[in-house]
Amino acid sequence: MAEVRYQVIFRGKTVPDMPIEDVKANLANLFKTNDVRINRLFSGQAVVLKKGLQQEEGERYRVLLERAGALCEVVPLAAAQSSPLAEAAATVAADASPKEPRPAPLSEKDHAATAPSLKQRTAAIKEKVQAVQAGELHQALGSIREKVQGIDTEDAGRTVAALWDRVVALKRNKMLWGLAGAAFIVVAVVVMLLSGDTPPMPIESRVFNAFAEQYQHEVQEADLAGAGTVVLIDLARDVIEDMGFDYERTLLLWLLKKDRVESNGGMAVYTQILVDPVAVAVAADLSGIVDRITPETRKILTVAASLPPGVTLLPIKMVKSCPATGNRLQHDDLLQVLRTHKVVFDASQPDLAIADAFFGLERAGYIKIHRRWEKDVQFSDIEILDLAAMTAVEENLEYLAKMEKHLFGDTPGLA
Repeated sequence: MAEVRYQVIFRGKTVPDMPIEDVKANLANLFKTNDVRINRLFSGQAVVLKKGLQQEEGERYRVLLERAGALCEVVPLAAAQSSPLAEAAATVAADASPKEPRPAPLSEKDHAATAPSLKQRTAAIKEKVQAVQAGELHQALGSIREKVQGIDTEDAGRTVAALWDRVVALKRNKMLWGLAGAAFIVVAVVVMLLSGDTPPMPIESRVFNAFAEQYQHEVQEADLAGAGTVVLIDLARDVIEDMGFDYERTLLLWLLKKDRVESNGGMAVYTQILVDPVAVAVAADLSGIVDRITPETRKILTVAASLPPGVTLLPIKMVKSCPATGNRLQHDDLLQVLRTHKVVFDASQPDLAIADAFFGLERAGYIKIHRRWEKDVQFSDIEILDLAAMTAVEENLEYLAKMEKHLFGDTPGLA
């Protein structure tokens, strides 16, 4: 008979009389993660924190979490799978097993006793440098970024003061001072790298294939195959940020550079994981999506979704710049407009050139292309059907172009 395995489940309940903010702080320290992920544990849904355990291991985790202030249950896997928990959109708080929590701040004496030695700190710095040299820059910065973002102004002041005291002490020993200097250089480099805007995930097959692989792995590990759209959006954000990229900028880069995505073979990621799920959530006004992306991002997604497929700025500008007789644009004038805007076409088939250039506007119902024959030669004229709608679309396209330039125009390799 197969051995029964257990999982640890948290439903948002805390130890009586313990402030919930203290519990969250203890869990953040326990799981070595940020406040955003910890807050997800208190959504009211059942969350699987650890699974595949023996009963004794599960009890040990339960006791450990109770010390931190979180009341958990140890449930057999078979029982959990037959219960409503299997249908819940569970989010795993962290991949790593929890370590001993620290509900209350340590005293200065305790802190001194448990602080890592200089040798240990030097070894850790060397390890980070080797990780960067080995090409793991994004992973190294990803974990450092979480730590930097988790420090508030007061903590930063205390940290700097403590570091300065150590530097003064180290000055008494030249060899240790040299090590401190090397450590300072490493920290300075990291701060410089973190000081600029975090870049978006580039549209390169090498990168987005790694992202898609890690995303699918996380879905399977967390058992989220039946999870809702917003849960999967959160998971995609976590994977992108763990890789060292900015989620919002990635979302907008891929949305505004769809042609490049398609040419680089990234449409599966675009439609299944990254852009389309967020667009669907925004269009459907799904609960919680407002809290997950900025108002600017929501507006850009909404404007992009309102555009008719295949309609771009150039054909609209060509229609508006073409001389007109009423609502009618003549064949020869249209060809001259194509030449003025440097549109390449086959001079032996000018009617097809006009049809191709303005096909998107005709499909959207803004114009009608009329074909006529004169002395065995086919001509194409255009009738404007809805100038007001076409102008409204032009304004939206210009807004997206402006935002694209604002967000990525000055970034090398993204323009």
